[in-house]
Amino acid sequence: MLTPGPPYPWDGGSKRIHSLCRLLADRFRFSLLTFRPPAQDITQAALDLQKQALYLDPVFEAIHWVEPEEPAPARIDGIWIPPDARRFYCLRMEERLAALAGTADILHVEFELMAIYGRRARELGRPCILTQHDTGSLSLFNSYMREMAGWGKFARIPEWLKRRVFARRSADWFDRIVVMSEADQNHLAGIIRRGHIQVIPTGVDLEHFHPDAGVPPASPPRLVYVGHYPHFPNEDAVLHFLRRIWPRIRAQSPHVEFHIVGSAPTPAVRRAAQGLSGVSITDTVPDVRPQLAAAAIFVAPLRLGCGIKGKILEAFAMGLPVVTTRLAAAGLQAVPGRDLVVADSDADFAASVLQLLNSPQARARLGSRGREVARAAYDWRRLAGRLGDLYAGLANTSSKSDKNAA
Repeated sequence: MLTPGPPYPWDGGSKRIHSLCRLLADRFRFSLLTFRPPAQDITQAALDLQKQALYLDPVFEAIHWVEPEEPAPARIDGIWIPPDARRFYCLRMEERLAALAGTADILHVEFELMAIYGRRARELGRPCILTQHDTGSLSLFNSYMREMAGWGKFARIPEWLKRRVFARRSADWFDRIVVMSEADQNHLAGIIRRGHIQVIPTGVDLEHFHPDAGVPPASPPRLVYVGHYPHFPNEDAVLHFLRRIWPRIRAQSPHVEFHIVGSAPTPAVRRAAQGLSGVSITDTVPDVRPQLAAAAIFVAPLRLGCGIKGKILEAFAMGLPVVTTRLAAAGLQAVPGRDLVVADSDADFAASVLQLLNSPQARARLGSRGREVARAAYDWRRLAGRLGDLYAGLANTSSKSDKNAA
């Protein structure tokens, strides 16, 4: 497994990686190649060792760390690299990958941020998989055209076009591209060949996330959102909620609280929340279940990105009613109005939250329906089997090719 950072199970993408490897450990032996997070001091270094022992050592047979270097130039061997991926490319990582490839039957690269390594992995003669966690960066309207205001945003169209070219070119380095939903598949199929893509949805651990968490709902009632905030769609969702939706809710329900939970809240999020009555920020927590259990409603006002949102599935599994946008609900096998509430305008979103706050019965009904959706369609144990079958198929194909070559 090649990842941009250690997959501690605290945010959506890392939680997916950790869950799949953990659940498939009885069928496959996993090694991890990743960048080492910078340690600020001796205390932080000790904490990193504790996290490794707790989360990584039980799952990965070997862990190979690479120290990060300066961001890469815009082009490597004539290949244009997306700006956000440049800080994850270094020659040291490429050399380590080449040295380790002979010990592996399959190379699995996680995130488009690491796709550039596929060109080297392909040369090593092993089956290669890339997981595209979010195809939103390939959408002009769901990403580049939404991050900026005014005419300046049109200046980014050439960059968006180059990103699509990079996606098409890098896809040829991999035997399979794994995506989260059929919507992602359809989106990516406009760029690469459809047969190259396999849908393995994000899931949720129903034994870990369940309504009986032993934490009573908070009083006054609490709204909660969970995210990794350096990921722009999460930052955008919270900023928009605080600026445009929260004042409407607070005006009608002055005692309600909003808790921003998750890893690395950005300076923009902290500034927006500062001084707002009823708003609190919780940094990375080892377990989000107490935060979810104490909440009355999970809000997911996402305006950017694609794919299934693991945060919504966790809320479902906890029996927590969800209010979200049409974009965030698009990949889910859930019926708006029955399993969750979908609202796109600021006024409708606020009104939906207020209606649920005023109706404990409606909250309980939605929470129960969401739990059933998670159970029927998103149980990690069943979904992990799909990735296991993909691994087995590619390994068998590779083994036959080796025998034929011999």
